[in-house]
Parts: sequence; structure tokens; C-alpha cells
Amino acid sequence: MNKKGTTMNLARSVWTALAAGLLSACSILPGMHVTGVGGIDGRNKSKVEDGGVTEYRAQLDNGELIGYRVVQVSGQSLSQIRQETDTIWPPLPPDFQQITPDQVPPEYRIGPGDIILVVVWDHPELSTPLGDRSDVANAGRLVSAEGTMFYPYIGEFKVAGMTVVELREFIAQRISRVITSPQVDARVVAFRSQRVQVTGDVESPGTVTLDDTPKGVLEAINERGGLASGASRRRVLLTRGGVSYPLDLAGMLSGDRPVSNPRLIAGDIVHVPDSSNDLVFVLGETTQQQQIVLQQGKTTLTEALAQAGGLDKLRSNDSGVLVFRRPFALGRLPTIYTLDLDNPLGLMLAGELVLHPRDVVYVKATGFAKYNSVIGQLLPTISAVFQIDRLTE
Repeated sequence: MNKKGTTMNLARSVWTALAAGLLSACSILPGMHVTGVGGIDGRNKSKVEDGGVTEYRAQLDNGELIGYRVVQVSGQSLSQIRQETDTIWPPLPPDFQQITPDQVPPEYRIGPGDIILVVVWDHPELSTPLGDRSDVANAGRLVSAEGTMFYPYIGEFKVAGMTVVELREFIAQRISRVITSPQVDARVVAFRSQRVQVTGDVESPGTVTLDDTPKGVLEAINERGGLASGASRRRVLLTRGGVSYPLDLAGMLSGDRPVSNPRLIAGDIVHVPDSSNDLVFVLGETTQQQQIVLQQGKTTLTEALAQAGGLDKLRSNDSGVLVFRRPFALGRLPTIYTLDLDNPLGLMLAGELVLHPRDVVYVKATGFAKYNSVIGQLLPTISAVFQIDRLTE
């Protein structure tokens, strides 16, 4: 075969590849591309349809079950999606007390490191033995590391665990043998025994001392200067007894839904993470592919698409908008929400679909956009082939 015949055969091969590419409409394109949401690879495959929800399940060779759900967003399914959103945050154990405005503070229990001021009326030598009435902290008595305190006519005794009322009654009873009908008052003038730690993205990480006023997670964060600029506005972690509990910080701050503010106890750790896990990724045929940081308020699909510059007017398939969502808990399937923004109802639903951290929004391309992409991929090769053909004439 001569050189010209070889070149023509090469040209035919290129044209054949072009035709195949046009028919397959982009399966050969490099990069990310989502062609559909049906089917799953594995053994014992099953497909279950229930209204607008389709579940795909399969078993891997190692026995692991995999799968996902495809949900067509509608007025009916949107209500179910909202109910599922309410289960994101696991309930706290029943022994966690909550801070409420009408709550009566529990009586403070004295502990090691606290400073107690005891006053015996008409007996200044017992109230301020050093004669300094201006500095109540120095006039008070330090509770030792063992939880004991010394007082005249009584000696050293165990005070840790007592309330102020119990301490007052204890001292009055013991000194009544040397003082007739003593009138005793006592109070904590320096709270030092009960502390919690605040870490992470707050302005001034450190410890917070608990006193006779109940403090919750919000109060502890505020006492350490509030949230830093890069802090998450979505969640906070409360660690107690070696177990970490995620809390809905966005709900606490925004007030758009009832969220408890757990009361802190000594030894708790409040950790505010940064916002790196509060991202939503907008990909596909939008004006700008980007990541969006979720703030404490609700961010809907419409808002996310608007922040990405909207749909690409020439390439986007507005009837093929997908939202990929990871499962909230073990044993649940990841979910793919599908919306058709080509009709008014779809646009309204997109304005109501609230996005969650780590959601991926993907806008599919039109068939014509895929066609143009294939052409753009193959035209340089075709042009080169015909340039070679012309040289061999």
C-alpha cells in the first residue's frame, strides 16, 4: 500500500472514531462527567421503587452491602427531606441538663481551690483575723487540695462537696459551744475548683471557671472571646467523660429551630472546629465551579447556584441538576436528589431544598454541549491528518 493509501486509511479511522464519539455523546471525554444515576455494580443487585424514591443495592465480593437512593424532589418528598434533616444531630444523653432562661440555678458545691469568706457577726476576730476588710479574697480561707479548710475553734474539716448553706450551719453548730447563739454567714468569694476547657477556633482558647451561675456551651465560647473568623458557624463538639457529642451550633446562634444549650460541668471540653467541613461543592455546567462555605443560616440550592454564577447558558441541562448527600449515620444510604429547573415548580423546590455540609451540587451538560465537546477533542487530530494527506499528494 502506498503512502497516500495509508494516509486515507488513517483518515477513515479518525472519522470512524469521530462518529462513534458523536453517537456515545461524551463517554470518552476526560475529567468529571455524570451520565446518569441508575444501576450499581456488584452481586445480588436489587432495585426498589417507592413513589419518587428509588433504592439501588448490591453486594461486593467481600460481602459488604453498598447502594444509594435516588430521590426526585417534589412537594411531597421535600417534607420527608426536612424530617430527615432533623435527625442529623444525635440526641444527647438524658443526664445532660439544659440551660433555660427560667432555670433555677442549682446550689454550688464547694471544691478544692475555692476561697471561702466566713463572717461571724459581732466577732470580727473570727471574720477578718488579719484585719483587712478591703480584700475579701485575702480575708477568706483557701480550700486545700484535699478539700479541707481550717477554722478557729473547729480545726481542719472536710468542706469539699458542701453547699454554702451546709457550711454555715456546720460552723454555727461547732462554735456554739464557745459563742452563744452565733450568727454565721458564709460565701464563696473566689471560684477556682470547677473548670472547663474551650479549644479550637475561638478568639482566646483557654479555661473557663464555673461558678454559682450555670454556664452552657454558648456562655463558655462567649467568655473566651467568641468565635474566630475562620470558625465553624455550624457545629461544636462537647467532650464529656471521653465521649464527644456534636452540637448544632447554627441552631443555637440563629434561633430558627429549638436547640438545647447543654449546661457544662467540671472537666468538660468545648471544641470549636474550623469551617473546612462546612463546604458545599458546586460542579458541572455552572458559570463558576467553586466551593461555598455554609454560614449559620440556611443555604438553599438556589442560593448556592447563584453564588456560582448560575447555570451556564450554553452548556447546562437545567432539567438535570443533582445534589449528592452523604449519609447522616451508619447503616444509611447516600442519597442523590434530582431536580428539574426547567419548570416553575422545580425552581420553587430548589429555593426550599436546604444544603448540608459536604453536599455536592452537579449540573449536567446538554446533549449538544457533549456533541461540541467531542468535536473539539477530535478536530485537532482530523486537521493534522488532512495536513499530512495534502503533503503526500
